[in-house]
Amino acid sequence: MKDFEERRKLVHMHYPCATWSQYNDWKNAARLSPPTFPGWFCTDCTPQYQKRMKEENKCARPEIRFRITSSDGIEGFVPTKRNRTGELF
Repeated sequence: MKDFEERRKLVHMHYPCATWSQYNDWKNAARLSPPTFPGWFCTDCTPQYQKRMKEENKCARPEIRFRITSSDGIEGFVPTKRNRTGELF
C-alpha cells in the first residue's frame, strides 16, 4: 500500500528528481525561507544535483540556470533574456 501511495503522490508532484518525502521537506522549509522564485522547487536545486539528474533523465526543469548571490550563495533562476544567438541566459 505504501508503494502505491508513493507512486500516486509522485504523479501529482511532477518532479521525477525527488521523492515525495524530499519534496514535502522542501515545501515545509520553503514556508520558513521562501525560494528565490516563489513556488518553484527547481530554483532551489544545485548545479551539481541538476547535472546528475540531467544525466539520469530525471531533471524536470533543465533550463534553470544558477548564479552567485551577493551573500556568496547560489540561487536558481529562469532565464528570460536571449543573447545574439538566441540562447536564453
